[in-house]
Amino acid sequence: MTRENTKGGVVVAMHLLAWALLGFVLVFYQPLSWGVSLPAVFWVKQFLNFGLLVALFYFNSHYLVPNYLLKNRIFIFILCVIALVIFMLAISKIADQQLEIRRHMEHIMPRPRHRGGPPKPRHIIDAILLMTTLLVIGVSTSMAVIQRWQADARLRDAVEKQNITSELALLKAQINPHFFFNTLNNIYALSYTNVEESREATLTLSRMMRYLLYETQQDVAPLSREFAFIDDYIELMKLRVQSSSNVQYTRDEPVPDYPIAPMLLLPFIENAFKHGINASQESEIRIQAGLSNGALKLHVENHIFLAQNVAGAESGGIGLSNTRRRLDLLYPEKHHLEIHTDERANTYTVDLTINLT
Repeated sequence: MTRENTKGGVVVAMHLLAWALLGFVLVFYQPLSWGVSLPAVFWVKQFLNFGLLVALFYFNSHYLVPNYLLKNRIFIFILCVIALVIFMLAISKIADQQLEIRRHMEHIMPRPRHRGGPPKPRHIIDAILLMTTLLVIGVSTSMAVIQRWQADARLRDAVEKQNITSELALLKAQINPHFFFNTLNNIYALSYTNVEESREATLTLSRMMRYLLYETQQDVAPLSREFAFIDDYIELMKLRVQSSSNVQYTRDEPVPDYPIAPMLLLPFIENAFKHGINASQESEIRIQAGLSNGALKLHVENHIFLAQNVAGAESGGIGLSNTRRRLDLLYPEKHHLEIHTDERANTYTVDLTINLT
């Protein structure tokens, strides 16, 4: 049995139980509490009223509310409700006359009399039936409106999730080519200076490509595999940095396999190598990654060089901007990203915390 069928069965059962309770209160409980033997025509009238109330409930919730109230045709809806109330009272009055309810009931429960006078006149309108009818219409209207709000909310959630899924796929597709473009340029440059190291770099890149092909197709990847990917990338970048550049990389060992969105950390590290290395000046990159109470912490710090920073700005910075967007979509209220530029120290610092629990 599917989840939808189970849910539909539960809703039907709830309706049946609710009407069984209301029917007992209206049809049996109050008359039986009188302690008198009631004629059969009285019970016929009670069941007739109960059946009309059930029909009124569903006619209002399935026809009047969707077609008039929820379409802002409020005046017509009010007129229809008034007509239904009048119809209900009129049918009850006709049933009283046809079944001679009053004549049968007066033998059992005489009408109260004025002191020393004739019996008090009966009310033209059945006040109890009027209040019951208005209550049923009110409950029916409220339930129909709430169900419509819930249906609209579910539809909005479904559309939003679909939009997020499509946007994440687009962002991931943008990040991967961005990464390959930079890495292949690095290997191309390395092939002119050291063929053996370029071969090693190619092997490292092929291992990274396997990760991209098999792991990034899923929504999440094990944190250990993501860290191994970062390890390979940093080792690949170390092959081409100058001796005047210092790369410090530390991370926790061993790494618990928390699930994490793949390719989420790389853009910050890639950005440090892209803009924090200068062939003619001393430069330093510090990268720290670890876990603390289920929270992933990444710290990246690098020098900045004016000419490269301007060039980076002109290139658009698609990696970092897309990563910010992915963080907002995948880890709302569960991440903290702080990026700070210190002009005096000429450093660029990224501190990222993601709650993975």
